Amino acid sequence: MVCLCRVLMGLTQACLFPASHTLLGRWLPANERTTLTGIVYGGSQVGTIIAMPVSGILAETAMGWKLIFYSIAGLMFLTAAIWFWFSASSPEEHPMISEEEKYYIEMGLNMTTGQTKVNRPTPWREMFKTGPLWAIVVSHVGAATAFVLFFVDTPTYLERAMHISLRNSALLSALPYFGMWVGSVVSSTVCEKIYNRGLLSVTSCRKIFNSLAMFGAGAGLILLAYLGPDHKNIAIATLIGVLTMCGFTSAGFMVNHLDLSPHFAGVMLSLTNFAGSIGAVLTPVATSLILRNDSSDMSRWRIVFLMTAGLCVGSNIVYVIFGSAERQPWDNPDYKDRRKADPEEVRPVMTMNTKEDEKKKEAQA
Repeated sequence: MVCLCRVLMGLTQACLFPASHTLLGRWLPANERTTLTGIVYGGSQVGTIIAMPVSGILAETAMGWKLIFYSIAGLMFLTAAIWFWFSASSPEEHPMISEEEKYYIEMGLNMTTGQTKVNRPTPWREMFKTGPLWAIVVSHVGAATAFVLFFVDTPTYLERAMHISLRNSALLSALPYFGMWVGSVVSSTVCEKIYNRGLLSVTSCRKIFNSLAMFGAGAGLILLAYLGPDHKNIAIATLIGVLTMCGFTSAGFMVNHLDLSPHFAGVMLSLTNFAGSIGAVLTPVATSLILRNDSSDMSRWRIVFLMTAGLCVGSNIVYVIFGSAERQPWDNPDYKDRRKADPEEVRPVMTMNTKEDEKKKEAQA
C-alpha cells in the first residue's frame, strides 16, 4: 500500500512543473522571467528546509509520526484552495488584475490582447526539429542524474564510506537544500540584471550560469571521489558548495524553455523532464551495480563519482554548443499563416516598410 501511494504521488506530482512552466510563460514578462522563475522553483527547496526540523518536532508529540502526514496533507489542501480562488490561466482571465498590469505583462511577453489565453495546437514537428530543445534535453539528463546521486546516494556514501551521519542532524540534512535555494535565487537575480543592462545576451547568460552549475557539480564530484574518511569536514563543505552551484541551473537550462517558447514551455519541460526522469531512475540502479552491495568501498564510489562528473561536463558541453535563448518562429500565433502567405502578397508590404525606413533615415540625417 505504501508503494502504491508513492506511485500515485509521483503520477500526480508529475504535472506540477510543466503546469507551472505553462503559467509562467503566460504571466512573466521577459525582463522579469529569470528572477521570478528562480523564486518560484526555489519554493521546493524552502519546503524541504522547513519540513525537516518541523517533522522532528511533530514526531515527538503524542500523535507521533502520523501528525507529520496529517499536517502536510492539511497544508496541501489549504494551498490548493488558495490557488483555486486566486489563480488564473492567463492575465486575460484573472478577475482582479488591473488593465495597466495586464497591458504591462502583454507588452513584456510581446503579445497582443487575447494571445495569452489562446489555446493552439502544439507544433510537434517544428518542436522536435528544434536543436536548442535537444540541448536542454541533454543538459536536463545530466543535471537530474547528478541531483539524484547527491540527494539519494551521497548520504549513503558519507555514512558508510566516510563515517559521517547526516540523518540524525536536521541542520546538516537541511544545509544542502538551503545552499541550493540560495544558489537558485542569487543566480537568477544576477543573471537577469546582467542581460537587462545589456552586458550579455540572454543566450550567453544561460550558457554561463548553466556551465557554472554543471562544471561545478563535476568538480565537486571529482573532489569527493578522492577524499577519504580523514577529510569529513571538507566532504560536507564540498557537498553543500556543489549543491549551491547546482542551484545555478535555475538561470540556465531550467528557464530556457520559456525563452524558446512562452506558449509551449510547459510541453517542452514535460519532454525534457521525462528524459531527465529516465536518468534519475537509472542512477540508483547503476550505482548499486557498480558498488556490488558494498557501499563502504571507496574505490567503487570513485568510479560512480567520476562517471557522473563526466556526464555533467559532457552534457553541458552539448548545451553550450547547441543551446540558444532565441524565441522560436513557431511560437508565434500566426506562424502557420505566415508560412502559407503568398510571397507576392508579402513583397509590397516589405517594400513599403523599406521605403518608410529610408524616409526616416533621410529625415534624421
